[in-house]
Amino acid sequence: MINKIKRRSQWLIKDLFYSFKSTDYWRSKKGRCVICYHGIDHVGSLGFNTRFISQKNLESQIVFFKKHFHIATIKDYVLGNYPKNVFTIVLTFDDGYRNNLELVVPLLEKHQVPATFFITSIQASGHNILWSDHLDLGFGYTQSNIQINGREFQKKKDGFYERSSGLSLKNVCRQEDFLFKESMMRMVSEEFKNNPKLDIYWQLMDAKQISSLKNSQWVTIGSHGHFHNNLGLIGLEDTKADLLNSKNYLENLLEDEVKFLAFPDGSYNKETLDLAQKIGYDYQFAIEYLHEGDYKDKRLFNRIGNNPFIKLEHQAKCLIDGHY
Repeated sequence: MINKIKRRSQWLIKDLFYSFKSTDYWRSKKGRCVICYHGIDHVGSLGFNTRFISQKNLESQIVFFKKHFHIATIKDYVLGNYPKNVFTIVLTFDDGYRNNLELVVPLLEKHQVPATFFITSIQASGHNILWSDHLDLGFGYTQSNIQINGREFQKKKDGFYERSSGLSLKNVCRQEDFLFKESMMRMVSEEFKNNPKLDIYWQLMDAKQISSLKNSQWVTIGSHGHFHNNLGLIGLEDTKADLLNSKNYLENLLEDEVKFLAFPDGSYNKETLDLAQKIGYDYQFAIEYLHEGDYKDKRLFNRIGNNPFIKLEHQAKCLIDGHY
């Protein structure tokens, strides 16, 4: 608790410090980064997770980035086709939420800036929600302890924890294949689906909506895997099937090649990189480099997530520095 208070206090000081920086200060910066967003809502709710920001907040960031930085397409970024005398940024959105289509694309059109959407293709297998969202949203509606494939999980204040290992259910799911995650979703309540106010926090784009994205000149579409598995933690055969299913589904929908891949939860390893390249993902995106020497790998690019707890100018400085 003390460390958390100390960290927030430091953030507040930096919020204030960078808010007074001039346009010349920002325009003098050089370098590049890819920023990773997830869901967009109307209020910036942090009630279920920290992956959502408001449309108003996002628009403020886009306006700031466009004024002070260069916003590149993801293709130009990986090929190095951008000005080197100003900081360059790429906007990316993970998961394939319907709110991205409804709340993000209009901003791209309005401000004429490019972005990439990394789509999870789970709906092709008959599911309409990501396992992590089901767990986040269903937790409050699940009243008791649960058992999954013979493993007992105790409900505590901030989540389910396995009795035998003490691991959180979310971390257990990260290490398991989708069959285990399906079992989890059967045990965790889906009563939240009866509340229309929560739809924005879990509904994914369907095939028709994904196809409609390609009508915008400002949109590039990449893969975010099929089941949103942690591809660096599951077996290679499951990883291969996951990546192939996603690529085939998206390419059939879009009638175009899909060469960009963002690893779900930033999870990968050397074998995953090689396998993804063989399948046809020429450019792969993590959240951060996980292994020594990864920064030298020309097919792999790191990203930095949006921090909903800090102010815009402080966020911009963290993007320049490459860390929070």
